[in-house]
Amino acid sequence: MIADAQSARDDLAYLKSLVGDDEALDTRALGEGYFVSGLIYGGQMLLQAAQALGWIPQSPLLGLLIGLGPTVLFIPAIVFVVWRNKRNRKTGVIGRAIGAVFGAIGVANIFLALVIGMIALREKSLSTWLIFPCCVFVLQGAAWLFTYAMRRRAWFLFIAAGWLGFAIAMALSVTSTGYYVLFGGAGLWLCLALPGWIMMRHARQTA
Repeated sequence: MIADAQSARDDLAYLKSLVGDDEALDTRALGEGYFVSGLIYGGQMLLQAAQALGWIPQSPLLGLLIGLGPTVLFIPAIVFVVWRNKRNRKTGVIGRAIGAVFGAIGVANIFLALVIGMIALREKSLSTWLIFPCCVFVLQGAAWLFTYAMRRRAWFLFIAAGWLGFAIAMALSVTSTGYYVLFGGAGLWLCLALPGWIMMRHARQTA
């Protein structure tokens, strides 16, 4: 009887180890990647919007800095994030599921870019190509809806709504490049960089 009880406890502990996940590790790695990506590329889009709307002067040098500068900053930053978290591979079923969804959406974005890009090229239509970023925002919203369903954090739902809302705002302003890029940049800061900062803060508090 004692042996059976111990065996049952061992089985329960094993099941918990499969289902349970270290959310602190998950949120730190994802948060750092989100924060870096959103801060840099959101800033780039906001600067491009400011140029398009005439809020800052246009010059070839400034245009070059805005165009290439973010990538120059992003590559070493994301390499550091990956290196920093390369040992934090332990995660549970929920963490792996969420990671798989974001990964699948990343791959889907590549093919979506090819499909929309080919049509836009054939039709010689910039407006058609501008549908692609809107779709990326919608897919990000879907990923956050899934994350909310898995972990039931209310703010995940707000982030999902933000992605979807900015996608609609971009679609409505597709004929105005300045406002289209402005909504895109604001979306990256509020729905990418801000959640990244929140996740990093949560990871530090729970570490």
